[in-house]
Amino acid sequence: MAPHTIRWGIISTGGIATKFSQVSTPHSLRFYSSNRVNHVIYPPSECSSHAQDILVDPSTRDVSDVAHKIAAVGSRSVASAQAFIDKLKAGKAPFDWGAKNGLLDNTKAYGSYEEVYNDPNVDAIYIGTPHTFHHANAKGALLGGKNVLCEKPFTLDMDELDELIAIAKKKKIFLMEAVWTRFHPIAYAVQDVIHSGKLGKVKRFSSEFSKDLDPDNQPYSHRMIDPALGGGSLLDMGPYPSVWAMLVLHHHPLNKSRKPPKLHFSHQTLYPRSNVDLNSRWLLEWEGVSQAMLMTDMSTHGPKESTVYISCEEGDLALEWGPFKPQRFWIIPHPPGAEKSIKVKTEHHYPVSAGGGMAYEADEVARCIRDGKLESERMPWEESRIVQGWFDQVRRAGGGVLANVKGNAGK
Repeated sequence: MAPHTIRWGIISTGGIATKFSQVSTPHSLRFYSSNRVNHVIYPPSECSSHAQDILVDPSTRDVSDVAHKIAAVGSRSVASAQAFIDKLKAGKAPFDWGAKNGLLDNTKAYGSYEEVYNDPNVDAIYIGTPHTFHHANAKGALLGGKNVLCEKPFTLDMDELDELIAIAKKKKIFLMEAVWTRFHPIAYAVQDVIHSGKLGKVKRFSSEFSKDLDPDNQPYSHRMIDPALGGGSLLDMGPYPSVWAMLVLHHHPLNKSRKPPKLHFSHQTLYPRSNVDLNSRWLLEWEGVSQAMLMTDMSTHGPKESTVYISCEEGDLALEWGPFKPQRFWIIPHPPGAEKSIKVKTEHHYPVSAGGGMAYEADEVARCIRDGKLESERMPWEESRIVQGWFDQVRRAGGGVLANVKGNAGK
């Protein structure tokens, strides 16, 4: 049987400046809008990584039931969209497989997003714009009848997210937040170790994404600095420590209710230059499972071998930096005199397949659309809502420039 092929439309061409005229800026942020969007992604250019990764031979990740091609690209101009397509066509191995096998044949270059929404040859749209634009872009795509994979964070606030979910339900269209880490082999492996009980009960959990982005030497228009782009560490970096807490603790067999955890407290250190958060931290508790301390920081590097650290009764599990695409974890004995059943430190390696690692979530989208699903069981809407709820609470309690900002739901 031939694989089910999804024809993708790509919105925003990561690394290329994006005009504010493409989308509506939240009203309360318009005062802060800069003339230019410096759309630099960390990890590097999620938009171009997604487009590249779906051009990799799917057999390299043992996939034969679904396939991908790029039907259209929307950017600020036809010229910039075509330049993006040309760059994809000139890609080197393993990204050259798609061009050689027709995945870029007849790809349309559009100078607006609306043309991609309206293209009858597009099945699903990948949205890689800055986060304050996710709602407007995803709403436009859904109203155009297109399935949507939207980069994290899904939206600026819960009202925006709930509106998107309501549209997807009404129009019976697939919608998913692009938390790519959930679909990596290592994510399943870590869950298997913790949920199997091999290490005993989880006693303490910590997860962080810290990276020295040298904010003082970035232009104000940088998306991590500019409030109009949802700047600060929380919204941009927060999905990564959050995904590990969700996978390990929220999915834990002891979490019978699957209710949102209690957020005990949070703190934000503000960056004086633009009053966005330099770092954020918040403490959660899943009753009967464990507490979890989560942190983001754009001013300093995080620990190389413990970006996630899970302390358990019999031993500990430590995950390497960075939390977006770790390749290794270690099972570690307790200190001398406190050892339990784990006596020797062991290393466990789970690399992603050829490419950058984003094709796994694209495969999930293809399978869900093929099977008529509106949401992914691995990345369901309610779990996006839980994490969005944390971000809303931390942001509002932090006292920064974004504390009381509301998105564009209903507009």
